[in-house]
Amino acid sequence: MEKAREARYRTIYKQLKEKIESGEYKQGNRIKTEKELQEEYGVSRDTIRRALSHLENEDYIVKRPALGTFVKHKKSDYQLSKMESFTEQMKSRGIAPSSEIISIELVSNPERQVVRELLLGEEEKCYRITRIRKGDESPMAYEIAYIPQKLCPNLQKYLDDTSSLYQIYEEVYHLRMGDGRIRLEADMPGIEIQKSLGIAHDAPVLRMECTTLLEDETPLYYVECYYIGAKYYFSTVLPRK
Repeated sequence: MEKAREARYRTIYKQLKEKIESGEYKQGNRIKTEKELQEEYGVSRDTIRRALSHLENEDYIVKRPALGTFVKHKKSDYQLSKMESFTEQMKSRGIAPSSEIISIELVSNPERQVVRELLLGEEEKCYRITRIRKGDESPMAYEIAYIPQKLCPNLQKYLDDTSSLYQIYEEVYHLRMGDGRIRLEADMPGIEIQKSLGIAHDAPVLRMECTTLLEDETPLYYVECYYIGAKYYFSTVLPRK
């Protein structure tokens, strides 16, 4: 009898896992309640709980009090071995990228950090673009990008919720991108970012500062991006010599 119960629990666990991995249960979807699963499989609640507990331990699902059980978002690997746009990152992982544009401004007096990174002259302006970056319609990061107006005039004409800035740089303005400098640190975001990303007040984020240059080393853009810590990790390969 005990072996039969063990086999039944593992069968349910494997079937639910297969539905998640195949995409039948998509990331962020709420799965059936314990009672619904109990009725579907004709087993005890304890058997269902064992199967769900196994999935939770393997990071496939997350239980949210009073809301239900949801398919957990897999963390995206931001590889630091090459310059890659958010759009390219998402597409390479089979995730549909999009953005929610909060504002597009032409700024005449940016912060000192922006002036230093972009080497702006006294009279030079830059665009400040604030967006929520999404994967499969779910918030992934809060981004503030600064681009010199002289390099990308009328930038606002080409930007919408599906645009990739990298693609605009290369295909509209025919700019040849070079190296990028990246700095990463853990951070506790302000209220506006918390609300925009739908995260708790005590949820950490990964804050990235990135300055990307053209091939002739002219600064092309400077970006501050706040990645949801539960959805991202950063990786690279370090040579011995």
